[in-house]
Amino acid sequence: MTESFSIEFWIATLFIINFIVVVVLFLFVKRVNRLNVNLDHAQSNQNEYDERFEYSGQVTDSTVDIVERLEPLVKESQKTALSFDKQIKEKKRLIKELNDALDSRIISINLLLSRSDVLHKKIQEKQNQPDLNLSSNAVFDQQNQIIEMYNQDYDVNSIAQELSIPKGEVLLVIDLKKRFMAMEKNGR
Repeated sequence: MTESFSIEFWIATLFIINFIVVVVLFLFVKRVNRLNVNLDHAQSNQNEYDERFEYSGQVTDSTVDIVERLEPLVKESQKTALSFDKQIKEKKRLIKELNDALDSRIISINLLLSRSDVLHKKIQEKQNQPDLNLSSNAVFDQQNQIIEMYNQDYDVNSIAQELSIPKGEVLLVIDLKKRFMAMEKNGR
C-alpha cells in the first residue's frame, strides 16, 4: 500500500478542517444570538413584533437547516479522526514489534560473536599456534557449505554438528539466505 501523504499530514488536515467548522459554527451561533437580542428589543411595538416574530421563525428554520447540513460533516470528521488514531496506534504497535525482533536478533548475533571468539581462543590455546585471523573467504566458504547442506535436506542440528559450529549460527545463515532470496524475488 503506497501512501501519497503521511498520516501526520492527514491528522493535521483533519484538525484544521474541524477547527474551521467549529469557528464557523461559533460565528453562526453568535450571529443568531444577535438577531434574537434585536428581536427582544423590538417588543415595544406590537406590529413590529409580529413582523419580526415571523422573520425570527425564518431565521430559526434556516439555522436548523444549516445545523442539520453540518452535523453529518462533523460526525464524518470524527469517524475519520478515530480511524486515523487507530491506524497510528497499529503502526506504533508494529514498529515496536519490529524493534523488539531486531533487538532480539542483535542480541543473538552478539552472543554468537562472543561464543565464536571464545571458541576461537580455546582452539588457539589447544593448538599453541599464533592467532590466525579468519579470512573472509573462509567465512564465505563456511556459509556456502551451510547453504549447500541445507539444500541437500540436512537438518540444522546435523549441519551444526558436521561443521562444528553453533546451531544459532547455522540458523542465522539459513535465515539470512532465505531473506535475500525473498528480496531478490520481490525485485528489491
